[in-house]
Amino acid sequence: MEQIKKSILFLLCVGAGMLCAQSPSVTLELIGEAVSQPFPSIPQKVVVDKTDKPYYYLAAKGGGLLVYDIQDISMPILVKTIPVNQFDDLEVMNATQRGNFLFLALGNFFGNNGQRPGLAVLNVGDPINPAVLDVWSWDIQDKGSASVAIEGDYAYLCAMSQGLITLDISQPDSIKFISRILPDPDFPLADPDPPQVPNARAVAIRDDIAYLCYDAGGLRVINLSDKTTPVETGRYINLGMGSNKQQAFNDLVLDGDRAYVSVDYCGLEVLDIADTSQISQISWWNPWQCQSPSNIWVGSPGHTNQMAYHSEYHYVFLASAQSELSIVDVSNPDQPVLAGGYGAVDDQQGTWGMTLDSNRIFLAYIQAVIPFVSNWAGVRILEWNKTTGLDEPVGYMHTSVSPNPFRKFFRLEIELRETGPFDAVLYDPKGNLTGKVYSGEMPAGHHKIDWEHELPPGVYYLQLITRNQTQTLKMIRQ
Repeated sequence: MEQIKKSILFLLCVGAGMLCAQSPSVTLELIGEAVSQPFPSIPQKVVVDKTDKPYYYLAAKGGGLLVYDIQDISMPILVKTIPVNQFDDLEVMNATQRGNFLFLALGNFFGNNGQRPGLAVLNVGDPINPAVLDVWSWDIQDKGSASVAIEGDYAYLCAMSQGLITLDISQPDSIKFISRILPDPDFPLADPDPPQVPNARAVAIRDDIAYLCYDAGGLRVINLSDKTTPVETGRYINLGMGSNKQQAFNDLVLDGDRAYVSVDYCGLEVLDIADTSQISQISWWNPWQCQSPSNIWVGSPGHTNQMAYHSEYHYVFLASAQSELSIVDVSNPDQPVLAGGYGAVDDQQGTWGMTLDSNRIFLAYIQAVIPFVSNWAGVRILEWNKTTGLDEPVGYMHTSVSPNPFRKFFRLEIELRETGPFDAVLYDPKGNLTGKVYSGEMPAGHHKIDWEHELPPGVYYLQLITRNQTQTLKMIRQ
């Protein structure tokens, strides 16, 4: 497997004529790759073994559950397949692990072939020989299930159109139904048409409160203090989208009084949840301008789905479909900024799932036509690090930009080690494309590129992309 190293480097110039000081940087390196098994295996979610065994578990939709040996991280090896006939013929859509128990969210929710939502519990103490302990399913066939969260003796199954189901898993080999709540489907739209009916996609549990991502229905707050009778106590929807566009709240993480929510083609919302009856928006990282009439969901350059949060560095990691991976710095929650990423919008390779495991990122790619085009399926493993050194990263290109800060004009100087494609694009802090400085084949050697354009004063990011490396420079327009 060809290894690709991508370095994300930020330079901050504090004033005209002053030296540039380097702020913390993120480096990304592709260290492993596994091509998907033939259809119907479609990678949905990677779970890296939580007991430090060198394996990961892949929820592979119609392909069931796949177990990969990653003793050699560069070349994951498929060592076990548990087909869907072990799960009452329900497809495996998501997974989570606690100790030696793996919990699977079952039931296809794509297209018109929806299934019953269900839950399976496996003992993965021996990862090569997982034991299916029990399989439970709801009696209504509709849209399957999207994810499952575990808290104490309970599993909370996001059962799409059937709402949130609470299950007793105190005895893993005997799953027991406790309750179901269907949050109000008439918010934000009364009597929604079938495509606009809300679906339970992801949930985070804290202090007997469930924060539910309700696709097309915003964020819902559910009191679980009485597990037999859950009660909806709060709701939120982004009014900035208007009433004519569906909002798919797909995943979330909690951090104190804040919730970070991935909102399909609308990027990332940061919400204040201190008062769960009055949730409010702190900020909105909306790189694809989803409220724009030109962004009609199908073909959008980005669709955020699964996500993770690094609390020490305050980074949100987003699986971003055609944009593949977006890393957003939320250290200032009022102003999220793009801190780095992996992949290119036009390479026709799109992610659905992502998992953060220490300094490794596992990206699950799917093949798709709608809502984005992706012609490759499998898992890619990246190693990431945040560094603060003053040395330029060793790589395939060396660059400098002057002046910085700039007014209308700057010059990019670049030294390439090898001939190949080169792109230089300028973004604002929200990730919006503001200019193309260069795009095309560039021979090895030293080059100078002059760029002149009127831009509003502020901060911009110049992203430089070769076949093997990405570098991002922070620019100041005076």
